[in-house]
Parts: sequence; structure tokens; C-alpha cells
Amino acid sequence: MQDFVPGQRWLSETQTELGLGLVEAVDGRHVRIAYPATGETRLYARSEAPLARLVVERGERIRDRAGRELRVIEARVEHGLIIYRGEDAEGQLRELPEPELDDRLSFNRPGQRLLAARLDSDHWFRLRHRTWTQGMREAGSPTLGLVGARVALIPHQLHIAAEVSRREAPRVLLADEVGLGKTIEAGLILHRMRLTGSARRVLILTPEPLLHQWLVEMRRRFNLALALFDQERFESIRDDNPFLSEQCVLCGLELLVAQAGAGRAVLEAEWDLLIVDEAHHLTWSETDPSPAYRLVEALASRIPSVLLLTATPEQLGRAGHFGRLRLLDPARFHDPAAFQDEEARYAPIAALAARLLDDEPLDDADRARLESLLGECDGLDRETLIERLIDRHGTGRVLFRNTRATIPGFPRRELIAHPLPEPDAYRTVPDLDPLARLTPECAHGSGWESVDPRLDWLIATLRDLRPAKVLLICAQAHTVLELREALRQRAGIHAAVFHEGMEIVERDRAAAYFASVEDGTQILLCSEIGSEGRNFQFAHHLILFDLPLEPDLLEQRIGRLDRIGQAQTIRLHVPYLSGGPMEILFRWYAEGLGAFEQLCPAAAAVHERLGGRLRDALADPAQAEALIAETRMLASQLNGELAAGRDRLLELHSHRLTRDAALVESIAASDAERSVADYLSDFWDAFGVEHEPGPGGSVVVRPGPQMLQETFPRLPEDGLTATFDRAQALANEDRAFLTWEHPMTREAMELLTASELGSAALILIQGDARFPRATLLLEILYVAECPAPPELQVEHFLPPTLVRLLLDAEGRDRAGEIAHESLRGDCLSHNGTLARALIASQASRLAERLEQGEELAHGALKDLEQEARARMHQVLGDELERLLALAAVNPAVRPDEIARLRHRRERLDVLLGQAHLRLDALRLIIAH
Repeated sequence: MQDFVPGQRWLSETQTELGLGLVEAVDGRHVRIAYPATGETRLYARSEAPLARLVVERGERIRDRAGRELRVIEARVEHGLIIYRGEDAEGQLRELPEPELDDRLSFNRPGQRLLAARLDSDHWFRLRHRTWTQGMREAGSPTLGLVGARVALIPHQLHIAAEVSRREAPRVLLADEVGLGKTIEAGLILHRMRLTGSARRVLILTPEPLLHQWLVEMRRRFNLALALFDQERFESIRDDNPFLSEQCVLCGLELLVAQAGAGRAVLEAEWDLLIVDEAHHLTWSETDPSPAYRLVEALASRIPSVLLLTATPEQLGRAGHFGRLRLLDPARFHDPAAFQDEEARYAPIAALAARLLDDEPLDDADRARLESLLGECDGLDRETLIERLIDRHGTGRVLFRNTRATIPGFPRRELIAHPLPEPDAYRTVPDLDPLARLTPECAHGSGWESVDPRLDWLIATLRDLRPAKVLLICAQAHTVLELREALRQRAGIHAAVFHEGMEIVERDRAAAYFASVEDGTQILLCSEIGSEGRNFQFAHHLILFDLPLEPDLLEQRIGRLDRIGQAQTIRLHVPYLSGGPMEILFRWYAEGLGAFEQLCPAAAAVHERLGGRLRDALADPAQAEALIAETRMLASQLNGELAAGRDRLLELHSHRLTRDAALVESIAASDAERSVADYLSDFWDAFGVEHEPGPGGSVVVRPGPQMLQETFPRLPEDGLTATFDRAQALANEDRAFLTWEHPMTREAMELLTASELGSAALILIQGDARFPRATLLLEILYVAECPAPPELQVEHFLPPTLVRLLLDAEGRDRAGEIAHESLRGDCLSHNGTLARALIASQASRLAERLEQGEELAHGALKDLEQEARARMHQVLGDELERLLALAAVNPAVRPDEIARLRHRRERLDVLLGQAHLRLDALRLIIAH
């Protein structure tokens, strides 16, 4: 166990970007380390802390927090702390205790390693160079955080994620229609905010039935392991506040409302981002908001960034819609009456925007309205006018709403109804609730499959459709298991199953078995809950073995196949039992709502009003005709109202194909490069990880017997199957999707840059025409760094930046004329005798080149600082001017958003002037 004393300085071996650590407290088996440069604090187990004590050697330079530099002459230890004595820039001797060291100091000693001939393979030096250059490229990319998700490249989803995640503390309502991907949009925003450091602690609240869906979606699509908190877990954690034990928490809203202790604890924990799914369940009125609403309101008042998700922004009432907007910005949305008046005034603006979008001629009244809204408009083209209207009016900044009517790429649905006679056994059970007749087990109990005609129909249908893939969904897991057994015994059909009682790994295997073309199963049997969070777009036949009572559940079932990007017509097979409640329910969906062959936007609202009548009709078939007729009329009316209230300006704000296509093309170009495949292959080879081609273009990766360390980042003991191809990753969710943003890649890069691997190398080049005579070159890699709190996102302007020098024997820098990649030769890491002799013969010259290199690198650092500050002032200054102009005409711009942007600019202006250089690696090149 390491000895720690408060005030000592330690470096993290796994997170060098944190800066220099300071021991704050030592308590039994734990030590708390503060990293003042980045505002972080970490608690480590003393016996396993990945820390290295900073001990500065004689001759090295250090500086204090005021920036005064000192060259160390000697050091002594007092009460466990090091006191350095050295010479400052004026030649004066002074002392500097280690607690007062500059928090941004970092040390790597490649010079000492090279002069001592402690050399690494040249392979590692080249990997080190590639790692830094890739990091620079990623940090400045507009697609950062969007590349690594296992998602199809759908323009409107990517646009919303990019737009929202770039804001200062975004607070928005994501209200896309069912099937357009609100969960993916939220996941992309979350993924990007975590990568950029603007959201570290995240709280996701959902209704309990959706917890597993979120758990699976975030893990499989975004490599994000959420901590699922239920009552058992909450009570099992002994900490004062269990929510402080995890960074990313997923929790059912019902638990927090029902358990006062859990509600208090979640409010006391600090969070950066709150995500609330199914936000339309948060009922609000001026006099009586629901307990769930009050809890979310309290959380939203404490948490800077908030995402609310709902597919029904206004269908359940204007008051509820206002209540949700009020959670995002209570200062802006404080008076329902004023909000309704503002919405009424906005309607003519939306109509004017529609005429502009449709390229209709404008009359004098239109032009007068435009000038009243935007000022002088002479000479402005339609595109510019539309842009200004989007920016300055309505709730566009807080609300994103896409509909199927405006987004291309959805398949056609075809209903194939199969009426079958209801067995006498289902009708003759005494005192049977008619709702029970909707599920076979309830109607007949054990052995239902022996009398239910749907089983014979299913066997015949599978034979007719063979080899087409078929997805079957029913309500209960035990129906799934009984169907599997009946298919096996009666027809020899081996079906995969997918239900809530299975572990995630088991579900992955079942999905892979279903997806496999060559040796997979034809049918996958899913329960209601078990199918959540999975999409099977490669299948085009869906069997609805029974029907749910709620339209949302029906649409969710169909949505497993009917997703944007689906290539073929979806065929919906409904084997309903005629003459009973199942036929009534089928007709209510088919004839009343028209919900099978197309989405019915008003379905939830219709069910809200007529759900009780529907249950009565299931028990009394005489009521069915009147109910279906009324349902048809109400659905038509509500759908018409929704269509008439269509907001073209909001739609344009939420997506624009021509603009969003550029983002898609940029990510597709990144995918096509496949540079990450080459990088990881080289890394695995150097580290000792075994990898070989796998099925379907995949790669199988396993720990090797000769690995440099016992483990490799994110590589299980039994290995994994992965792919670098997005299409393969979408079709095979059991394969890891390896990108530059995958945790394996990022942690491998961090492992390398935090270590000394590749920091000193020596190669011999023979017969190169560029070097007509014996030549010595010293390749020097410096890294310019600017430690700062993550929320400032300093990497947008000055990421860790490689400064490469290539000094020849005369001291000329030839980095501009000789590329790093072109310098290949014989590595001398395994020929210590020759390496030591060569280095010893050039020791004095190397010392001169190192000193010269430091001067050149500091000159380059000043240029980098100036460029970064100029870029920061340009980007943030333009955005600040834009927000100030918008705030004058659009109250949706929050004052705190402007204040945060100002504060960020002021902080960055100071910090970008405090960037420093770190010598990262050296390579001696001898050409002859």
C-alpha cells in the first residue's frame, strides 16, 4: 500500500489530461486526490491507485502557481513533503514546496530514456505519433460524438443531436412522432456531451416499463453502461446518498415519487444532464400539478441541461404542453394565458413562412409583416428571410418536432388479416372476463395450444413464407415459451425466443441467431416487453399473435420493423379469432383508427377518450358498431386538427435535408476511411492481442498469451467479435462496432499516451536518396496542452496538439520537407550494444539539439495560443452576438444561456494564455 500525505503531488497513470494531482485527504483504505487544473476530484483505493508520485530530478524545470520558473538544484523531504531548491530566471536561489507546484505541470522524460539507450520499438513511436494526430483531428471535427454510435445515418436525427449538443446547457423538448427516433436523438446528444465533457453526471428518468429499453439502447448503440436504480439497489447501497456512487443513472420515475428517501437523495445529488422520457405523463395544471411533475420541476431547477421526450407535444392538451415548456424555462413560460396569446400572434408568422417555403408570391401585406418582424428586407432572398424567421420567432429553440409527413424513408404497410374461428373452449369458460379471452393462456390455461387454431395457421404460414424472416410478437413471455415448444414438437421448427426473463447476452445471441442468413432461424418469438429496444429491419413480416389494448403498444410492436430506412413493404399478419373480443379489438384498430396500414397520430388521444367504451364493447359486442363509427369520426377530426396546425417553420428548424445531408456525408466519409481498422490492427499486433477474420467480414479479437499487460482495454477474457462496418453493426448487434469513439479505441489511445511506450526510439536508414551522406536526425514530438474544466470545452480551440520537429546535425528543422510517415528503417531496440555506442558518440550533439528544440517548440506554442484565442473569440463572439440579437425579438433565448457563454469566453481567454508544452517522445534517426 502506497504512503500518502496531504499536500503531496501525484500523477494519474490512466488520465494524464487531469493535470497534477494534490492529496487532499487520506482515510483508512482510501485517498482523495484533487486535480485543480481541471476542477476534478477522485477517490482511490490506496492499494490499487493508478498513481505515480511526482519527484522532480536535478536539472529539471518546475514552476509555481504564479508561473515563476525554477531549475531544480536539490530537494529534501520534510514530514513526507518534498521541498525543492533551485535557481529562478534571474539567478536567485529560492525554495518551492511541492504543494505550491503549478497544477498544470506534467512530466515525461524521453530525453533521459534516449540518452540512457532505454529504447522502445519504432512501431510504438509511430503509433504514438498516429495517436496524437488522430486526437487532434477528432477534437476539431464537427462530427465528434456522432461517428461512434451504432445508428443509421438519418439526417434529421444527426441534425438535432448536433444542434442541441453544441448549445450552452441545452434545455429542449424532443417531440418527434413515433418511429422517428427520439431515443436515438437523446442518446446521440448524451454521447456527444459526455465525449466533450459538458455532461459527466447524468440522470435518466423513464416509466418503469421502459427501463430495460433504455438500458439496452444506451449500451448497444452508444457503449454507455447505465447504472439501473430500483428499490432493491437503492436500499442495498450503504453510502449516505446512493446516487453519488454512479456517474450515469437510469431510474424509474415511480420509485422516486413513491419513496420519499429516494426522491430526497436524487435531489441532493448534483447532475449535469437530466433526460425524462414519456414526458407527457407529467400532468400539470396551475392549481394541481402531479407529484411526478413537482419532482421533475425540482430537478430541472437544479440541473443545467434538460431533455424532455414526448411523441405527443400537444395532443393531450395545451395546458400539458405549456407545463412541459415551463419545466425547460420557467422564466420564459410563466403565464399560460400570455403563452396562448403569443401562440396566436405566431400563427400568421407560420403561415407567412409556409408561403415563402412554397415559393408563393407575397402581397403588400406580407411584405409589410416581414419588415415589422425582421426590419429592412429589401434585397434579401427567400432563403435568408426563412433563416431569420426560423431563428427569431416561435418556440423553435426549445422544441424539435418531426413528423412522418415530412421525413422520407418510411416503408409501406400492408395488412394481411387472417380470421380464424374462436374455439368453443374459449367461449364456455364460466365467469371469464372478456379481456382474458385476448390472451390464450388466460382463456384456457395450460394446454391452450392444443385447441387454438392460430398454431396450425402459424405452422402453415411459416412454410408458405420460407425462407423469409418472420418476427412474432405477443403479450406474455410464457406464450413465447409455449409457442417455441409447440413449434418444435409439432413441426420440427426451431425458433429463437426473446423475452424479459433473459439476460442481455442471451438476447444478443437470440437476435444474432435470427439475423443469420446462412444458419439462422426463420422466426423470432418476442414478448411485449422483451422486444423493446430492438429493431429488426432486415425482416419484413410481422405476426401480431395477439393485440394489445393500448394503441401506443401496437405502434411500438409495428415499429420493430417499421423504422425509417426500412427498405421493403412491411406485411402485418393478424390471425384474430372471429366472433369474440379479439375480432372487436381488431376492427377497432383496423376500421376505427386505421392503425395497421399507417400511423394514426391521434390514436393516443382517441384511446384516452374512448378506452372505457372499448372495454365495454369487448364485453358487449352489441356496442361495437357504434364505437367503431365514433372512433373513426373522432380520429379523423383529431388527425385533421393536427394536420391543420402543422407548423412549417418548426419543421424546417427541426430538419432540412439539403443542410443535414452534409453532416451525413461527412460521417459516411469517416466510415469509408477505415483508418481505425488499420490503427487497432497495428496496436493489437504490438500489444500481443490475437485477431483474425471472422464470419461475414467481422474480426475476432482475443487476449494473447504474450500480451504486454494482463488485460487489454474493453477486451473480455473470452474475446469478442467486432466489425468496423456500420451496416454490419446494424445487422448484427452481437458484434462490437469499433470506431475512433469506441471505448476500446479511446482507452487504448489513453493507455499509450499515458505510458512511456514509444517515447524513445532509434532507427537506421540505409540507401535513402534523400540522405546522400551520413546524416543524424532527431525527431522531437512535443504536445501543447491546456488543462481546463471539461465544461469549458477548451479542446474545441486548443486540443492536445502535436508539435513535431525534425532537427538535422546542423540544427535545421526539416519537419516541413520530410514527413513522419516516410521515415522507416531498422529499429535498434533489440540491439542494445550498437544503440548505446551510437548514442554515446552523439551525446553532446543530442543535448544541443534538445535545447534548441525546446526554444523552437515554445515559439510554436505562442503561435498556437494566438490562433486558438483568435478562433475562440471569433466563434464564441459570433454566437454571443447572434444570441443577443435573437433575445431582443425571441424570448425563447434564455438569459442564463447568454451569461454562460460570456463566462465561458472570459475563462477561456485566461486559460488559453496558460497553455504549456510537454516533451512527449524522441526518435534518433541515423541515415547512411
